[in-house]
Amino acid sequence: MTLIAFLLICIFGMLLGLLAQPFAMLSRLVAVGSLVAALTAALLLNPNDTATLGEVQLATTRFVCFFLTALTASCLMLCIVGLVTGWPERLAPAALATFAGVGFAISATDPTVALIAAAAATAPAALVASRIRSTPLGTTVGVAELRTLALVVGASVLAAVTVLNTNWNADDPTFMIAIAFVALAAAVAVRSGAVPFHVPAALLSRSGEGLGLVLSLVWIPTGFGLVALSWGATIYGVPGDWLDRAVVAVQLVAVATLVLGAVGAMLHDEIEEVVAYSIVQDTGFILLALTARDADAAQPARLWLLAFILAKSALVAWAATASWAFGSSNLGDLRGWLRRSPILGLALVGIVLATLGWPGSDVFEARATLVRLGLPDSVHFLGTAAILLSLAYYLRLMAIGLLTPSAVVRGAAGDRPRWHPAGAEAAGQEVLAAEVAPVAVAKSAEVAPVAVATAVADPASQHADDEGPVQSHRRHVSFGHQLRVAWRLNRPLQASLLVLGIAAVAAAIAFGGFGAAGASQSGITLDQAAGPIAIPSAIDNGGEPTPEASAGASPAITFPLPPSPTPAATAATAAPSASSSASPLPSGTSGD
Repeated sequence: MTLIAFLLICIFGMLLGLLAQPFAMLSRLVAVGSLVAALTAALLLNPNDTATLGEVQLATTRFVCFFLTALTASCLMLCIVGLVTGWPERLAPAALATFAGVGFAISATDPTVALIAAAAATAPAALVASRIRSTPLGTTVGVAELRTLALVVGASVLAAVTVLNTNWNADDPTFMIAIAFVALAAAVAVRSGAVPFHVPAALLSRSGEGLGLVLSLVWIPTGFGLVALSWGATIYGVPGDWLDRAVVAVQLVAVATLVLGAVGAMLHDEIEEVVAYSIVQDTGFILLALTARDADAAQPARLWLLAFILAKSALVAWAATASWAFGSSNLGDLRGWLRRSPILGLALVGIVLATLGWPGSDVFEARATLVRLGLPDSVHFLGTAAILLSLAYYLRLMAIGLLTPSAVVRGAAGDRPRWHPAGAEAAGQEVLAAEVAPVAVAKSAEVAPVAVATAVADPASQHADDEGPVQSHRRHVSFGHQLRVAWRLNRPLQASLLVLGIAAVAAAIAFGGFGAAGASQSGITLDQAAGPIAIPSAIDNGGEPTPEASAGASPAITFPLPPSPTPAATAATAAPSASSSASPLPSGTSGD
């Protein structure tokens, strides 16, 4: 029942968050409280939990628990950053709805239900981003997101219907499998913004979504990709000319994404666009995991998805904090940012380590394995090229930060701690101006005492000429007042420390910490549930798999006799086949 509790918390949290939208403070409290409750439920998930909703059976594994924990933790950390840099209005409700859909999808044992649920989980982000605004760009973004949603749902349904239909009439039975593979890969590519489907991602980066970028470009593609990867070795591991051609087409998209995504990040000057193209580049590894069609790619792909979630969430938080702290998102205006905010520089180093690692580290080896299994030997050098291109745009950000600070950066507060309200004028903080207004009024009393007395009915201002305005204010200010002023003065420092914390967690996950390496070995329930689906090669051979099919598929999976065409017989034979044919789950997981 722990999984049901998590799903219910996400659903009710989403509903309460939407109801509280008109009330700013209440909506923030509801959002943070709901995310804390969802994270607690995710941490308490039982890896051996099973549940039944109607006719759908759900089952958790160790990786399912870890994956949902990573999603909710990253969202909670981003929302805390948003409390300082600017609250993302609808991020929390949309994210909670997405997490409920993803949790249902990756725990369902029925492949059709899992794929449709994963497609449906993409709807909240599309609906949030598609709010029709009065600007032409807002309308364009809305139309693009709705079009993306329609393509993802349509391709997912086509893939599910095609791959689960056992009445093959084509001369080459793998033709239908190839159609299903292309449809599923297209759904992943469209939702993740892979080249040439990167236009919606670019539009999102220019629409002012801020922290909301992570929902559409990180969390949803990882959940959807995880479901798609469960069919990689068991369904698409069979040989066939049509399927081989389909794999080559997806490989071309993956290579273009790895290369052109990095080039886009190098060429753009708006920090949000750099982040969006960086995310787009790394989604190419999800496509490589699909083209691998090898059971050996499953564990590296799962670890990469975990690292991708945390690292890119940290990168989005870094971009939002930098833009807020300096009041600009243009790299030309951000010259010298590293000198002013060294903590943000440390956070960016942590993000780079979480994304790329170094030779021998878990995340580095995961990327290298996906390149080795997903691409032909002749183009394995592209894995090294992707790393170098990624380093190029990260080093560009660092180099810009080391330049002579621009006027915009010099006027920003930066990470330097400030503890006394006397620094308000030098800091130029608008919010602090309200706290020290009596001091400013007292100073102006020397020039216009009558106007000051009329504007502010404060007896203390009458003694400005005798005792000195600043000294009088310092004597009368309370310690609690000074703490409040110091808290407001140091908001950039607080945001930078929060981003550094997210980057540190991301790096730990990428290097297999917190049990990520062990959890990535268990997979999801659908990895075993998808195995008993009869593939065309087995159908054409009287129900027995051909030697070629057996060699291409996972050796732990056997393919049963084709069921009779009647619906009743199909229902009667599917259940025992699934229990007898599927291999046992790895240690720490549960069966169907």
